[in-house]
Amino acid sequence: MRMGEKLQDLRKLIVNALILLLLGTGLFWAGTLVSNSGQTTTISQEEVYARLQEINELCTMEYQYSKVGEFDNSLQINGWNVPLTQKHFLLTYSGSLKAGVDLEQATVTIDDHSILVELPPVTILSHAIEEDSIEVYDESGSIFNPISVSDYAAFANQQKQVVEEEAIERGLLSQAATRTQQCIRDLILLTPEVQENYTLDVRFQEA
Repeated sequence: MRMGEKLQDLRKLIVNALILLLLGTGLFWAGTLVSNSGQTTTISQEEVYARLQEINELCTMEYQYSKVGEFDNSLQINGWNVPLTQKHFLLTYSGSLKAGVDLEQATVTIDDHSILVELPPVTILSHAIEEDSIEVYDESGSIFNPISVSDYAAFANQQKQVVEEEAIERGLLSQAATRTQQCIRDLILLTPEVQENYTLDVRFQEA
């Protein structure tokens, strides 16, 4: 056999071996993909809960306001105002309060292909009066009952309670509850595994 023919046969053997190797590798990966395609991706309760904890407190509504409050006070004896002891002022101020949920109190339950997230009730998370916005008008006092810094502080705290009650009556907490549920749904459904393999229910814990 000529040298050229031997080289040609050797090349054929090498090419055939490479083809067999490539076919074998292809079949192996194809089998792997087919087997994986039949598996359902799972997600744990810990993973969902950890995602909620990344936020900690979820604020979904902010209520901003500007108010005018009137302060009147007199010294009293047996429920009667003592003459010449009245003090009075008008106070204008601005502030804001935020409503939402504390996600540390949330619970997550996963059963088969359903995820249940139970949230604590919506509450007012913070409330602050802007100190720079406070202005005092029509201030009058008495040498027997002078106006003090504590009067302003006590009156401001009293007004905060009034504003919170007003905001709740206007539906602040109910609106925050609706937005909270939607935000939690959007957050969890960012995970493709949840979208593809699970149903999601977000509700508030029973009192």
